[in-house]
Amino acid sequence: MFRLLHAGVLLLGLAAATAGRAQFTETPTTVAPGRFLLEVDALSLSIDREPGLNYTAFGAATTFLSTGLTSRWDLQVGAEFFINQKFDAAGLTERQSGMGDLYVRTKWRFYESADTYTAIAVMPYVKIPTNTGGVGNDAVEGGLIIPLQSQLVGGFHFAAMAELDFVRNDNDDGYDSNWFASASVSRHVLKIIGLYGEASVAKSTSGAPWEGTMGAGATLAVTEHAWWDYGIYRGISRGASDWTHVLRFNWGF
Repeated sequence: MFRLLHAGVLLLGLAAATAGRAQFTETPTTVAPGRFLLEVDALSLSIDREPGLNYTAFGAATTFLSTGLTSRWDLQVGAEFFINQKFDAAGLTERQSGMGDLYVRTKWRFYESADTYTAIAVMPYVKIPTNTGGVGNDAVEGGLIIPLQSQLVGGFHFAAMAELDFVRNDNDDGYDSNWFASASVSRHVLKIIGLYGEASVAKSTSGAPWEGTMGAGATLAVTEHAWWDYGIYRGISRGASDWTHVLRFNWGF
């Protein structure tokens, strides 16, 4: 899934569906049994401009549906419904467009403290290649995500995550390891509006340049269990896209 940026976080249960969260940073909150959480990246746009190469990626309707298995454990299924990629290099243009891949994830919240308002979870996942139009690499991939969240003084909330991905290499004869970490700080400024700032860093064993981003966003609650989230991010390293925009809709039911 577009690594979505991932503010306003609550500690437990589907109650988190009343608070916005940043796009990239996952939280350890799990969905209660018998309930569902729908997360949709309505629009996602990445733009990268370098000497001799321009790259634009557009995604729509990347969707994850989560449901609780126990009070601390949930199951998530996601799909990238539309991806469009455009490469401009040396006067030549290549465009790829189609459906992306399918993802299966599960989250277990193994630690929580009511005294420190801190929770930690573990999230293994697998990517099943279902892409069309050349927008994917047709390889099974997977990884592990460890999200954490805590409350800070002054009504601020902190979330962070570490992620290890195993990605098929360019030679298609093995896997590279990708390391990713992100953190966000958020706060509600009105009952229905929240603001957040977020930063991320990523490095691959493939030898590609490291990627760093910084950004900010806002959440808008439209009902008790539904909200919009918009974030804009600026690349701070050569390996990152210059700009990334993400508009997400979240609905708990």
